[in-house]
Amino acid sequence: MLDFDSLLVPIDFSPICDEIMDQAIRLASGEEPLVILLHVLDESLAEFAASHALGEREQVLQTMKQQAEAAMAQHKQRLAALGQGRVDVQTIITEGIPFLEILRKSEEFQVGAILLGKQSGRGGIERLLFGSTAERIIRGSRRPVLVLPVDTQQSSPEPGDTTLGEDVPRAHDVGG
Repeated sequence: MLDFDSLLVPIDFSPICDEIMDQAIRLASGEEPLVILLHVLDESLAEFAASHALGEREQVLQTMKQQAEAAMAQHKQRLAALGQGRVDVQTIITEGIPFLEILRKSEEFQVGAILLGKQSGRGGIERLLFGSTAERIIRGSRRPVLVLPVDTQQSSPEPGDTTLGEDVPRAHDVGG
């Protein structure tokens, strides 16, 4: 039986993320269920912006982080209300390559599963390879990965991806 006392939910603030986060609250179980919302600041975006004279790399990253913190606070509040105090919701914002950070955090906090979303209604090769980040997470994870289909009629499609050691801390020790 899979243990869903802790779920890692990578979010990129695309429209389907709300539905995936809501599902995480419903799936979380156990005595002290925990949902960890993870947003990875993609360093390559900051480097791209800097290379096109849109701002200094650190300035771009700082702006991205401030925007992510504000959005995460809203999501945390909404999900805490949805979980009616039954589920602890924690947030993490980190920098790096998204799929690597997701895999690293899933191991660091020994989560019960990683929860990803997949837009339904895509055709052709996208049915098989629905997002490079999601595909890399599935291939690289040593934790269970749950992929939930999301109806694109309810969520507007986004280009690109749909999403997302020895001293390992417990999942409940996440700061947020």
